Amino acid sequence: MEAAVLFERAPVLVMAVGNILRGDDGFADAVLTELEQRELPGGVELFDAGTSAIDLMDVFHDREKLIVLDAVRGGQAPGTLYRFSPDQVEAGELPMNSLHQVGLLETLRLGELVDCKPKSTVVIGVQPTHTNLGIGLSDEVQAAVGKAVELVMKEIENDQGM
Repeated sequence: MEAAVLFERAPVLVMAVGNILRGDDGFADAVLTELEQRELPGGVELFDAGTSAIDLMDVFHDREKLIVLDAVRGGQAPGTLYRFSPDQVEAGELPMNSLHQVGLLETLRLGELVDCKPKSTVVIGVQPTHTNLGIGLSDEVQAAVGKAVELVMKEIENDQGM
């Protein structure tokens, strides 16, 4: 009789949400692509969620930290980076409007009900210039990609106790 092998999940999940066919909504994918080129510490998984966060409860399950990358409308200049928690959005502390926020917040709430919610969640977003049909980031958002990668790396290092 063979022993069952259990899949152990990485405690930190970096998840890109967006659509590369809608201009600056491809920000998350660009950041994820740069992170793939980095030497990441063990215990970190990169995941491209596309545009549907509602189907991802199983992906969140057993995670210590979820870092979400997304285009976010916060009213600042294009290319502005934001860092916030979903709890801050729900409490109305921030005038943020992620292009995929409703699905993400609903999924996290549902995950809490069935004990699948990550222990902590942070969103790193960028103010888009445009999200019209078309491939390619605006200059402002492209310039923010490297800075966003550094923010993600800091989040990972903080979680790893480095």
